[in-house]
Amino acid sequence: NIAGETAPAYQWAYGGNESNVATYGRLYTWYAVTDSRNLCPAGWHVPTDAEWTTLENYLLDNGYNYDGTTTGNKYAKALASTKFWTSSTTTGVPGNTDYSAKRNATGFAALPGGYRDRWGTFYYIGNAGVFWSSTQYSTTHGWGRSMYFSLSNVAPYNYYKHGGFSVRCVRD
Repeated sequence: NIAGETAPAYQWAYGGNESNVATYGRLYTWYAVTDSRNLCPAGWHVPTDAEWTTLENYLLDNGYNYDGTTTGNKYAKALASTKFWTSSTTTGVPGNTDYSAKRNATGFAALPGGYRDRWGTFYYIGNAGVFWSSTQYSTTHGWGRSMYFSLSNVAPYNYYKHGGFSVRCVRD
């Protein structure tokens, strides 16, 4: 149980299996995201919640929804990798091969690396991609974004800082 630790581990391979790292990367705590030693390479940083919102607004304004519309939140397919997502028959979702022009149209290539809950259990590899921001939600929670193989939206998400999520770095 990591929920009560005062100095939690910073990262894990999904399920403790190092072979998952080559495909999905590691899962990090929010503490790693905000550590002064900087998780990202020089010249890069973990995006803030506001930077995630800027990206989302750009995607909407520029027709990245799977159906080309500029309202709503249907752009998960445009951010998702074209591989490794669990198959789905739901229209316009990362797990469906429909709307081929929108599949990873952004080049972001989000992967479904799953997550590690605050108790240490791993969930949803292949089904979900959950990404931290560097923005605190509360003293116990941080902000992030989640994507699911059978949903067309990217959802704002806050979770315990001890949890393990994926991280994407952006250029300074």
